[in-house]
Amino acid sequence: MTRASEQIQYEATMQEAIMLSHLPNPRTSRLRAVCAAAALSLAALLTGCGVGTLAAPAGPATVAGTQINGTIHGGQNPVKQASVQLYAVGTSGYGSASSPLGTAATTDNNGHFSIASGYTCPSGGLVYVVATGGDAGSGTNANLKMMSTLGVCPVSSDTVSINELTTVASVWALSPFMAGPTNIGSLSTPQALAGIAAAFADVNTLVSVPLGTSPGTAAPANATVPTAAIYTIANILAACINTSGTAGSNTSCSTLFTKTKVGSTTPTDTLTAAMNIAQHPATNVGPLYLLGAALAPYQTALSMQPSDFTLAVTFTGNMSAPSALAADSAGNIWIANKTGNTITELSQNGTLISGTGYVNRLNAPSAVAFDPNGNLWVTNSGNNTLSVLYGTAPLAMNLSPFSGGSMSSPNGIAFDSLGHGWVSNNVAAGTLTEFVPAIDLTPTFSTYTPAGGAHYAVAVNPH
Repeated sequence: MTRASEQIQYEATMQEAIMLSHLPNPRTSRLRAVCAAAALSLAALLTGCGVGTLAAPAGPATVAGTQINGTIHGGQNPVKQASVQLYAVGTSGYGSASSPLGTAATTDNNGHFSIASGYTCPSGGLVYVVATGGDAGSGTNANLKMMSTLGVCPVSSDTVSINELTTVASVWALSPFMAGPTNIGSLSTPQALAGIAAAFADVNTLVSVPLGTSPGTAAPANATVPTAAIYTIANILAACINTSGTAGSNTSCSTLFTKTKVGSTTPTDTLTAAMNIAQHPATNVGPLYLLGAALAPYQTALSMQPSDFTLAVTFTGNMSAPSALAADSAGNIWIANKTGNTITELSQNGTLISGTGYVNRLNAPSAVAFDPNGNLWVTNSGNNTLSVLYGTAPLAMNLSPFSGGSMSSPNGIAFDSLGHGWVSNNVAAGTLTEFVPAIDLTPTFSTYTPAGGAHYAVAVNPH
């Protein structure tokens, strides 16, 4: 988020898990509070067993898959004799095993491949394709592994490109759901499935999967895609992909794998190395940057070493010193504009939603959060009050803003599992304000004075 330029960014990494709200929670009305980082921390639901015989649950419906045609390039050279396998994402947990679909195809001398129709896939399931091995012009490279996402099965487009750019876009978007090339998955709950579907959609913002170029055709007009950063990471991968992959301490592949080692585990393929960079973007930045800069088949990459390898899409429009944001259950982003005294709404992919700029007696809005019933609460640091946006076409309640609970320069807000709101007050006394909304949303306030002085933010432990 950059106030001076009135911009907001999403970080497409595991560490910066806000990333276009990949895992919205369920709601009891149109909107619901969402913690974007919950993609990594939702507990599995446990069900009890009753007495008697239980019928086995029906398996997911399947559909016939379509033929898929594509081309593989490494460093812009065609990759011949690569094995290409189609996968459906797992649904038994984050990073769960993906399911191979159909028979693997092999690329010809021009890098072309065709996956025959006749396979079956989960109806509405998400599928992706992985290329392994092959020769990008320097000899057979067993370490070569790249990917592209295809979307919902059956695939609507039969054309796909696989190269370093599609690999970077796919891995960075899917890294919260990824434990390896054949372990991309989520829980089977509607919320989790919606989250991974949103991640698949984000790939098309970063790249065009049919063309293998960046930016993608799904990027909205008010978005700036970090193409130079994508090219930079693609060049790092290409340093290994464009070799024979032979062992040795001085080879590009060896350098890539050594510098992307996590704990005691060293990757042995370029796709796993890419995943490790995405999930640990600040590790060994210098050596990796130099590795990619040596040949650099993708031009207009970053001219200077970055501080890390996060990818941030920048959105502009209808914002004024944005100070806080929250996500609703549809994946839309709601932004508090502190100097504009307005609330801006962006769609899941960052498109400015028509009619945003909600304003009704807001005064330097500093924090926003959704309650369990989907109402958006706003702290006003300018006059120490609370405002609420509610309903199918959000408008501030006639009764708001509300005052009470010794609010003073409120700058943080969160809701607990009981629907109680908690506000942090940035004053020397260091108070917290608790409020309980009534049926008409008029809150009852309480005040607490924990140790520690001024409080700048508040969060609720899910336990």
